[in-house]
Amino acid sequence: MALTFRQLRYFLVLAEELHFGRGAQRLHISQPPLSASLRQLEEELGVQLLVRSSKHVALTTAGEAFQRQARRLLEDLEESRTLVRRIADGASGVLRVGFTPAMLFRRLPQALQALQAAHPGIEIQLLERNSADQVQGLEAGQLDIGFIHAMPLPETLATLTLADEPFLACLPRHHPLASRSSLSLRDLAGEPLVMFRRDLSPHYYDRILGLFLVANLKPTITHEVSQWLTIVALIAHGMGVALVPASLAGTHFSNVVFLPLSDATLRHQSHCVWLEVREAPNRDLLIDIIHGIGQAGSA
Repeated sequence: MALTFRQLRYFLVLAEELHFGRGAQRLHISQPPLSASLRQLEEELGVQLLVRSSKHVALTTAGEAFQRQARRLLEDLEESRTLVRRIADGASGVLRVGFTPAMLFRRLPQALQALQAAHPGIEIQLLERNSADQVQGLEAGQLDIGFIHAMPLPETLATLTLADEPFLACLPRHHPLASRSSLSLRDLAGEPLVMFRRDLSPHYYDRILGLFLVANLKPTITHEVSQWLTIVALIAHGMGVALVPASLAGTHFSNVVFLPLSDATLRHQSHCVWLEVREAPNRDLLIDIIHGIGQAGSA
């Protein structure tokens, strides 16, 4: 006999109540069917989930582990129900999406293509803005969802991590250091460094600068720009070196190389963000798709 969702629901209620009488009352059934369901579940799994006597009911170690898995299964089922209902309803309208150009090398294009394929009635408006401007746009009701680089956020925004990746050294292909298998910060200390402008991203500017200072090195910051892609483009034209998120290796600039850093553990995070209190069904459809892409990528 295969496991059923009814067995899972019965077990979760019983695991919360740890009392057959109260559990049966919550489920609006009599006690014998609840006991029978638990017995069938334990037989199917081949383990004891509860230790029970006339006065005491407790979860076994296996029961505690199964409680977490059962809860996750039922949550996934509910999310699936919500998603297919939205699809059946034929979603339509406008979805205003803020993004930074570097998000084109993360999950954004894949997610938007999947949304359009599933819901051709939704009109997607892409609005290129830096991360701070997107946060302001979300709070002002100008955007439905944003794709930003990690930064301190107000508590009103919900977040979903898109990428958590290391920084790499980015050099012109013909640079003397480009043939190395990896580099240290000391290798880069005397090189002209291209950086993200601090007023646009103090979070990463200070963290990158801090790497050098902690290593007792003084970087030579030559150029400051407003986009990660601009940094890579300048490197391709021989205008210096840089530390950039690993996903930018997917830009396929022909005149640059990306090398790991042997002495730096700095990581870059990208987030999907939205105003939690604002209802936006089309936005929620996109978030569901991003969740699905993330689960498929980690499988």
